[in-house]
Amino acid sequence: MAQSRLEKIGTVYSRIRGLLETKALRAEQTPLWYDVYEAFPPKYEPRWDRKPNTDPLPKILYQEDVIRAKFYHKFGCQETLNLLQAHEQPLTSQVFINKYLELLNEGHEPQSVWDKTIQALELEGVDLYGTKSSLDTSSSSESATDSDRKPKLSSISFQELFAKENDNKS
Repeated sequence: MAQSRLEKIGTVYSRIRGLLETKALRAEQTPLWYDVYEAFPPKYEPRWDRKPNTDPLPKILYQEDVIRAKFYHKFGCQETLNLLQAHEQPLTSQVFINKYLELLNEGHEPQSVWDKTIQALELEGVDLYGTKSSLDTSSSSESATDSDRKPKLSSISFQELFAKENDNKS
């Protein structure tokens, strides 16, 4: 028998090591984590009687987090994020943060940087409030061709669907 199964006597690692040393477990049957554990052992052995670390976790808060929180509080979150194309165009909040930090690094007063950032982005044509839609920026001829390209979804009721299934069965 390979040691005790009581969790207070040894760890899972020590039990597997004992099984390997006594040849009760073949080398090809070792768990995947065993080699990783031996290559990178933990700093402290994971034992049941080890006292937990009670040090408080440090609060990590960056300057960008405060700016982003103020941005979303004032302007809200109207835009959606496509994760497949996230690298192509940054979010409006990220554009705002970049401009804010740029103006702050230029030496403007910290009290007026918020308002100057809003003014600068509005002059650049950035929609901070999310009121413009994609149809407002395109011409009417382009929007008509775009709507023709979109597949038309047919509206099928459940009654029609089940009626068609019953007709196919008979």
